[in-house]
Amino acid sequence: MAVKILAHGDADGICAAALARARLPEAEVWFTRPVTLLRDLNEVELGTAVVILDVAISESQKVQIFERMRELAKNDEVVYIDHHPLPPETLKRDIPATQLVHSVAASTSELTFKLFRSELDPDLDRVAIWGAIADYIEETDFVREGLSKYDRRTIYLEAGLLSQALAEAAGDYHFKRDVVLKLARGVPPSEISEVVERAMKATRRDWEVWRYVKEHVKREGNLAIVHNLPSGSLGKAALYALGITGADVGICTRVNEAEVDMSLRRRVGIGLDLNVLLRHITARVGGSGGGHEGAAGATVPVERFDEFLDTLKKEISPIVSWEG
Repeated sequence: MAVKILAHGDADGICAAALARARLPEAEVWFTRPVTLLRDLNEVELGTAVVILDVAISESQKVQIFERMRELAKNDEVVYIDHHPLPPETLKRDIPATQLVHSVAASTSELTFKLFRSELDPDLDRVAIWGAIADYIEETDFVREGLSKYDRRTIYLEAGLLSQALAEAAGDYHFKRDVVLKLARGVPPSEISEVVERAMKATRRDWEVWRYVKEHVKREGNLAIVHNLPSGSLGKAALYALGITGADVGICTRVNEAEVDMSLRRRVGIGLDLNVLLRHITARVGGSGGGHEGAAGATVPVERFDEFLDTLKKEISPIVSWEG
């Protein structure tokens, strides 16, 4: 039976893919994103089983994605495991997968391990825990119970090395695929070739980003803004902006030809859903966006960015309190 695993290329997606590969050792591993999921599904031959991991459903392509999933499901299994919020007005039953696991309360790695648990080496729970920690979703009963089996500092070190190395790898899918195969066999990140070296390189870059944010961040009301980050993680820069300024919402941008890519973060405990907010605003300015309640991303046309920013400021002002 031909099987393809379509996974997001971050640490949670990689760990979920490793668990699926351990369950399906003949599966071919591909990496995808919400904006490329439809294209990649269209490239899957009919009669091939598909496992989709940690990939949110794009609101703008939802209809076409569901049509293709339905077509594939007529011929073989289509498994969808994810923890991102579903598009507006979408119910779980709307997703035409033959097997569906969806919850915003756990990482995709945890959900994948639970689904395949009876057919996996119990010690592969470490892989699920690393994915959960890397995605900042470790406050679950599963992770807390799993951490009682291991030394917490060792587990967190391995998760940090994995997350940093994969961030540095970016589009190096050959390296990422090798990591998936090694994790599926139970090899810890610290014993995988290049992981430590790549992780240290990424960590040095993170401190460079922190210094850049400290020098260039601007606070406008309760919004901390970093414009056009030269290099490094937009998400981490947005997070640094919060800590440095004390604002409750941080945004970091990077201009890419005709578009502005951005990441947003909000302080824990603030009554604001960035996923919902970005979906609504970007739809009005010809862009796309979404993610999680407290961490999300968006892309908008360059000529509409000022409009986007003005709208964002107006939308958060009555929701987020500011003592300044």
